Amino acid sequence: MRKKLSIVATLGLIAWLGTGCGNLDDISSGKAFLQAFPSQDTLIIQTDSIDSQTNGLKAVSQPLVGERADLHDLSFYVAWQVNHQAYHIFSTIWFITRFQPTVAVLEDGVVGEGDDKVIYDARAVWGPFRDDEGKDLEFILHVWRGIDPDDGRRTFVWYAAGRPLGSGEDAWIVFLAGGAKPIAEENGAINRKGIVEVDMEAIKALDPTEDDVGNATYVFEEGIGYNAVAAVGEGVWTDNTHTKVGDATYFYGRSAEGYTVLEFDINADMQVVDGGELEESLHVVTGWLDNGDGRSDATAAGGDLGEGSATLTECWGINLLQTYFLLVAPDGEIEDGSSDACFTAEPIDMPEIDYIEIRDLFLLDF
Repeated sequence: MRKKLSIVATLGLIAWLGTGCGNLDDISSGKAFLQAFPSQDTLIIQTDSIDSQTNGLKAVSQPLVGERADLHDLSFYVAWQVNHQAYHIFSTIWFITRFQPTVAVLEDGVVGEGDDKVIYDARAVWGPFRDDEGKDLEFILHVWRGIDPDDGRRTFVWYAAGRPLGSGEDAWIVFLAGGAKPIAEENGAINRKGIVEVDMEAIKALDPTEDDVGNATYVFEEGIGYNAVAAVGEGVWTDNTHTKVGDATYFYGRSAEGYTVLEFDINADMQVVDGGELEESLHVVTGWLDNGDGRSDATAAGGDLGEGSATLTECWGINLLQTYFLLVAPDGEIEDGSSDACFTAEPIDMPEIDYIEIRDLFLLDF
């Protein structure tokens, strides 16, 4: 992460009215700062179908109708991996912020420089506290509550840092940083949008036993009746064996009505060429209902396909068994079942997501 604290782009994500300032009791208890983080429900996915057979899924075969749906398992596996990582990060922060802060004050100041700044009116610090795994590390969480000078609206910025136990003030390494802008609705619900960056290299600098690489940027949104998580990974592992590094994109959204959509890129062996063992690059869009009905549409390129490409559609029912299968490859077409069995007759219509903008919006660097 860069050393400069710059947050103007993060805060410009949202144009919602700010909340009230709160009282001193809320500040001293830390309650006033909880809106800096997403709710747990935002990151929870349906995981009932995740089991030992789906974890580590590397290939997408051509099952017959009535067999387990491969793209269902692949989609749930990817969603579980990405959302679970974000959930693990925030569950740790949620635990920390349930305790009273070490320092919590009403205080006027400025975070950032030049145009990239927030005028804050309160701040809180949790820690330093030791790790619970005997690694001789200590951590600190710092949160500011302020006003974005560009739009005059309430916002929060925060970071988490670690250092070897007993080292000096210059030894702190920031490995998480984020921000959020919430609004309290009339019905008491909180509508907010936020962002967090995970610096894997910083984590590895603190704990060399960690094997993740690169960095990941997550954007979360909590609206009235829907939740969403988008992610961009740069220089991250793109396979289960941790041998390939690349970039990855991901979107997960869920509505209160029980409809979920998922979009991601991944490398997997589609087994579309006889005898081929190379992995293709897949772009997958999946949608499903709470009752289990679902549909996936995937486009594959590279790998055993060479310069060619292939498309795959798979639908399944409430028992997660395939009801329809269509593969269109350079050497022919395979279809099984009827598309009438799909809960939606057309591919899921996903809005255009600017993943480059998601990555570049994050400027809250230390």
